[in-house]
Amino acid sequence: MTKEGLTVDYWTLKPTDFDAKKKYPLLVNIHGGPTAMWGPGEASMWHEFQFFAARGYAIVFSNPRGSGGYGRDFQRANFKDWGAGPASDILAAADLAAKEPFVDQQRQVVTGGSYGGYMVAWIVGHDQRFKAAVAQRGVYDLATFYGEGNAWFLLPLYWGGFPWEPAVRNELNRESPLTYVTAIKTPLLIQHGDVDFRTGIVQSQMLYKSLKQLGRPVEYVRYPRATHELSRGGEPAQRLDALVRYEEFFRRFIGEN
Repeated sequence: MTKEGLTVDYWTLKPTDFDAKKKYPLLVNIHGGPTAMWGPGEASMWHEFQFFAARGYAIVFSNPRGSGGYGRDFQRANFKDWGAGPASDILAAADLAAKEPFVDQQRQVVTGGSYGGYMVAWIVGHDQRFKAAVAQRGVYDLATFYGEGNAWFLLPLYWGGFPWEPAVRNELNRESPLTYVTAIKTPLLIQHGDVDFRTGIVQSQMLYKSLKQLGRPVEYVRYPRATHELSRGGEPAQRLDALVRYEEFFRRFIGEN
C-alpha cells in the first residue's frame, strides 16, 4: 500500500537452481506503456525473465501507478507524474524483494524498456542503490519526444498540453530524466533500435552523449534494422545478443555468483 492509498502488485522469481543457503543478485525489471500490465505468467517477458533466472538472478517486477487493469483512477494516478510517483512504487517493491533472505542487497541491478527505459534513467538519476542499469529503447527528453516519436500523443494525454506552452514545457522538463543527468553515476548501458519510430533514436543519443561529456560510465548499443519490438519480435540473433550483452554488463559490476 502506497502513502497515497494505492495497492501495487509485484512478483518475485527465484533463480532456477535455487539454494536457500545462497544469496543472489536482484534484478528489478520495469514495464513500458506506461499502461502495460504485467502478471505472474507474463508472456511478453517470460523468455527474458527465465534467461536471467537461469543465470542466477532473483527478479522482481511490478505494476506501478499508471499500469492498466486496475481501473481508471489507478491508471491516471501518474497524470503529470511519470517520474517520482511510479518510481516510488517500483522501488517499494524492490525494497520488499530485497528483504528476502536469498537476496544480496549489495548486488542490485535494474532494466526496463520503452517507458521502462525512461524509468531506469529516472531512477538512476535519483537513487544510487543499483550497481548497474540497462535502459532499453527509452524516452529521456519529453519535449523533443513530441516531434520524434510516433507516440507523441502521450504528451497532451498526460500533461494536458504541448511543449510550446510555457507551463507545460516546465512540467516536461521537470519530468524528463535528461534534466537530472548530472546526478547519474550508476554504470548505464543504453540500447535502441535503428528504426524505432515509437521512441526515436535521438532520445538515446542525447542521453549517451550527455553522460559521455560528463565522463560517466556509459555504453551505447544500437541495433540495425531493429524496431521498438526488438525484445519481442526482433531478429533472433539480435534478441540473443541483447540478452547476453545486458547480462555481461551487469556481471562487470556485481561479479559472478
